[in-house]
Amino acid sequence: MSEILKSVIDPETLSSIVELGFVKQIEEGENKIRVVLSPPTFWCPPTFLYMILEDLREKLKRKYETIDIEITAHHDSEKLTKCINKGLKFDECYGDEAMKGLYDDLKKKFYQRLEKGINPKNKSDKLVRLSLGITGEMCKLLAEERMKREGS
Repeated sequence: MSEILKSVIDPETLSSIVELGFVKQIEEGENKIRVVLSPPTFWCPPTFLYMILEDLREKLKRKYETIDIEITAHHDSEKLTKCINKGLKFDECYGDEAMKGLYDDLKKKFYQRLEKGINPKNKSDKLVRLSLGITGEMCKLLAEERMKREGS
């Protein structure tokens, strides 16, 4: 189980959700699992959080028949929890709030970035890389502070 959780990567920081302290509770039973996640910040972008949730759900489906994922301490906890457990895609969950097709493009770029790693000499998408780098570092710092407060 821990290997599955460690393999789920946050798109902003390229760090494991375990390393960032997302995982708050795990309940395993016969062919079923319940995982409670809490992102480092209340305002973690739903797009990135949904990528995490989809990845986690797909990996858990390989081992468990019944999967329940709960999001806590996020501005959209209830909606995210409901959508991921229904197996909805991001665009289905966010409907008119989402720009059709952009989520899939963003997800594709994330996986390309993850596969290639960060190459500071690559000048394409420089602003995107800078933005994700700054946001990612901020998320890491916030995660560290939260874990200190919680004693984890």
